[in-house]
Amino acid sequence: MNKERNRRAFSLIEVLVTMVFLSLAFLPLYNLFSFGQKGTTNNLQEVAATNYASDLVNLLRDLSFFEFAKAAGSVENFKLTGDGQISSFLKRINNIKPLPACEVPFSRSMEVRKFKGRDGRLFGWISDWLKNRQAVPNYLITVKVEFPRMGNTSEKDRVTLYTMVMD
Repeated sequence: MNKERNRRAFSLIEVLVTMVFLSLAFLPLYNLFSFGQKGTTNNLQEVAATNYASDLVNLLRDLSFFEFAKAAGSVENFKLTGDGQISSFLKRINNIKPLPACEVPFSRSMEVRKFKGRDGRLFGWISDWLKNRQAVPNYLITVKVEFPRMGNTSEKDRVTLYTMVMD
């Protein structure tokens, strides 16, 4: 009868073995939640970076080619890194509102390429003349916003948006 009473409870070894199995079972769930949290934070940073890039794209989209060309001067292809260089370039354009600045982990850059808008091949002017095409000069603008990758600060993620300025 005394042995029967002792058999009703679990031994310490049984409890420890059960705890080990339970902890091994919950380890993948913990990793799943940790991975989900990193993904959510990275998505939030990507949305913020997209907003910073679209602020500049929307500002540039309202400009005419001649306003932009006047500010660019004779330089056809150039790159501006950082909000300071971009803001000083935009100050050369009349009646433009100031650009909202990026916060610390984000960095914005702008790359500008000018196109003459005509066929650049050897006898491309003949093709333009035959097809009755007129040259439309334009600027292709690439806006990039970089931010540190979640969990790894040495690597960077990037959001890139494009726009054109032309008349």
